[in-house]
Amino acid sequence: MLHTSGDTAHDCAACEITASWAGVYANLALALFKGALGLLSGSKALIGDGLFSFKDCIASLVVVIGVRVSGKPADEQHPYGHGKIEYVALFLISVGLLVSTLFLLVYSAKGLWSCYNGTASIPRVVAFWGALISVVANYPLSRYLGCAGERMQSPALLANARHNRSNIVLSIMVGVAVLGAHYLDFTFLDPLVALIEAILLVRMGIEMLGDSLGGLFDSAVPAESVERIEMVARLVPGVRKVTRVVARNLGQGVWVDMTIKVDADLNHQQGYLIGQHVTESIQALLGSYTTINVLVEPYLP
Repeated sequence: MLHTSGDTAHDCAACEITASWAGVYANLALALFKGALGLLSGSKALIGDGLFSFKDCIASLVVVIGVRVSGKPADEQHPYGHGKIEYVALFLISVGLLVSTLFLLVYSAKGLWSCYNGTASIPRVVAFWGALISVVANYPLSRYLGCAGERMQSPALLANARHNRSNIVLSIMVGVAVLGAHYLDFTFLDPLVALIEAILLVRMGIEMLGDSLGGLFDSAVPAESVERIEMVARLVPGVRKVTRVVARNLGQGVWVDMTIKVDADLNHQQGYLIGQHVTESIQALLGSYTTINVLVEPYLP
């Protein structure tokens, strides 16, 4: 059975929503598990790790909302489609990251001050097993979200995959901190890891904020991608010259404006068919979410 490009786009949107819902449920379960276990064990670092998972849950939920809107076709109020909602979702995630950092900074600072005063409590060993379970759970989840994000060219899904990969490192650090505090009496390790979590959160939030603003303000695609687009157009039979290629990011895909030259003695229909061939070739390269405008002009040596 043959599938049209519309069917493919619909299937991709459905897969992205499915992947995002998987991120919502998995991260919510991890957040509740690590948060509860952190409170019971007295591990500030594990509580912070649970906050990271809760943040990833909210991020995946925002993606679901974003995809449902960005997948809608263009209409009279939005003649260029709804692609930028992906970057709006990414913007919301990054702002949430930076705001939550304030809580982590205060919480970790209080813990370090308690260590300085000699009033810090030692987390129980059960927190180590909670961190280990988090590592085991986050690894397949990050691979799944990363694979889905690359196949569907979704910046929000790729961002969520990066979050879960970072959670693996954080959970390892939590486990080391718990063991160090319990067996070596290094009580400062637990709040120190919480402070490191806050610093990493700031770094991730700033990077994501930059990516989202770049998409919202129509950032250009990399020069290598523009060169590939131009090369594909030149290989189309009948194209004598490519005089202009402008490409910008638009949600999951790319918006391309291009001017090509064809023989001056061709009629309108022949020039149109060449332009259609160019459009189809570029869509095959960049995916079904790509929007291409091809202006066909006569070639005058």
